[in-house]
Amino acid sequence: MRIFLSAFAVFVLTATSAFGWGTDIPIWTGGDVNCFDVDYAMDGTMYAGFQAQGETIIRVYRSTDHGASWNQWTTLATSDASYGTSQRSDLSRIRILYDEPNNQLLVFYVDSDGYLSRWRVKTDLSAKVNWRVSSSPVLEGSFDVTWDNKSSGRTLYAFWSEGTSAGAGVYLKSTTSSYPVESSWSDIVSGAWNCDAETRGSLAFGPPDNLFWAYSYKYGSGSCESDSEIWMNIFFRLTDNTYRDYDPRVAAANANESGVWVMYNRDRGGHEIDLHFRYSPDGGITWNASEYTVSADNGVDEYISDIKFYKGFPNAYVDMVYIYDDPSGTPVRKAVWVWTSTGDPTNWKGETVVNDEDVTPWPEDVAPRIVYSPGAPASGGGVVFSYYGRNGLYFDAPWIKTLTVTVNGSGKVESAPAGIDCTGNAISGTKTCSAGFVMNTAVALTETPIDGTDYTSHFIGWSGDCSGSGGCAVNMDADKAVTADFGALGIPVYVLPLPTGEDVYNYLPVVNPVENPDTALCKPFAVGDVAGGTLSLKVGLHQFAGNIDIYLALYVPDIDPDNVYLITSGEGIQPVSDGLVPWKANTSGDINESIFGDIPVSGLPSGTYTLGLMVTPAGNTSVYYLWITYFVVP
Repeated sequence: MRIFLSAFAVFVLTATSAFGWGTDIPIWTGGDVNCFDVDYAMDGTMYAGFQAQGETIIRVYRSTDHGASWNQWTTLATSDASYGTSQRSDLSRIRILYDEPNNQLLVFYVDSDGYLSRWRVKTDLSAKVNWRVSSSPVLEGSFDVTWDNKSSGRTLYAFWSEGTSAGAGVYLKSTTSSYPVESSWSDIVSGAWNCDAETRGSLAFGPPDNLFWAYSYKYGSGSCESDSEIWMNIFFRLTDNTYRDYDPRVAAANANESGVWVMYNRDRGGHEIDLHFRYSPDGGITWNASEYTVSADNGVDEYISDIKFYKGFPNAYVDMVYIYDDPSGTPVRKAVWVWTSTGDPTNWKGETVVNDEDVTPWPEDVAPRIVYSPGAPASGGGVVFSYYGRNGLYFDAPWIKTLTVTVNGSGKVESAPAGIDCTGNAISGTKTCSAGFVMNTAVALTETPIDGTDYTSHFIGWSGDCSGSGGCAVNMDADKAVTADFGALGIPVYVLPLPTGEDVYNYLPVVNPVENPDTALCKPFAVGDVAGGTLSLKVGLHQFAGNIDIYLALYVPDIDPDNVYLITSGEGIQPVSDGLVPWKANTSGDINESIFGDIPVSGLPSGTYTLGLMVTPAGNTSVYYLWITYFVVP
């Protein structure tokens, strides 16, 4: 008799991820995050540093395969005994910078006393050193840092403030030290706000020697401007209007005296936010007269998130990501990636929604970040982001392609490299799974039929981007989709393997025995409706691949703590100390029997009754399966 439990209509799902790139790749999914930042090395290694909510450490993850997989690289404390600081679980900002010439990562944060501090971590983890950067407390979350991107003799720049009111200190500093400490900084700007200002600034370097510093502050009455200041004391006010402009981001193309973009948000009133920018074609010397708009749709908030150049010199391109918060959209909160260049600097191209689920719309400390991976098989930068509610960290990029696998019937499909682990069954029917892989990765899929309790499964074949019934190899030069079909045969035809080790399985009490082709899922010793007042001991075992011995054991420490008892053939009972006697000997299994009949629970002494069922190869007790369960008499 031939039974087909699955529908064998073959189809291919052409949908990959929800949007333009591949399936979001998880970096960390252990909870919510307070803040995060990203950077990269020119060998393609990417770093993501973050603090998880409820933790007092900073975790640093990295990817060495262009984002296909991420692993924890190191953890960093937020306290330092030498300064007497305590741990923090509420960081609102961290910044990480990769120091290419010195093969080290710098991680900046504010300690419990309010001082800007940094970790210096060698890439081989041979050194991890914590040190204070500022000589006095700084305003929480106000700081930013950047390199000058030179190959040697590098300069590190940092901005921080001590407040937002008139007279509060604001500092822009530089150092050429590879190990920045309080005493190693030189002042570029050291003064006081002359009006109310935003707490945060944005720094960017532009070749050959330009430093761009963008911040916003109130000027006059009822207005707020985004301003950009560059090194050499050239200063230019970018906006001057009645609406509030705030939270600027600045980036320059990595080419000499090249283009500079300053992005900023505008609150038009009614809690609607638009995204605008100004552009300088000559390294900040002059600025185009026009203000440009990236996005200003009615009823939608558009937040600037991040803008970055590419470290490889020369390069005229910059990438940007912003959040498009549309109450009528799906998802509502989209991370939108775009790019532009000095050749056409006021038009943003390649608009792509990168996230598969809602991102966190605000605040800035978990806003999406641009990160590059030199050597990746596609141009442009990737994006690291957190899902709505600050949940987890995820990555997507133009070079990530999605493999979608559909399983029809009872079986599993797995991939090498890892990513796909997709199990279907004959009851629930079709199962679809997807995973992201770096473009041009060779992915091998393997199929494994999974037998049920009353049928065996067999593999029928592949369809879609694989065919036939042999191996399936997929080259991820584009999004791919594969379907695996399994069929079911016979009632029943599987057998349980003989024990080859010492396998112990504990399970909660069940009313009736549970049979399964997987011994770990079997529950062969059942107790009936104890809760309803009746104990009914039942044994149910499927057929084995050879002859076996079966032992039944009972242990009730509240009655006799010193002895374990065996149930023997003919429903006899004897202590194990009298000898190891099987309940059934030299049988092949396929058993479904009751023992002692129905017993009223009210007639049993109170206590916990532990039951054991052991199966061994006939005459050999050195290997076994041992299932353990229990019931309780009040």
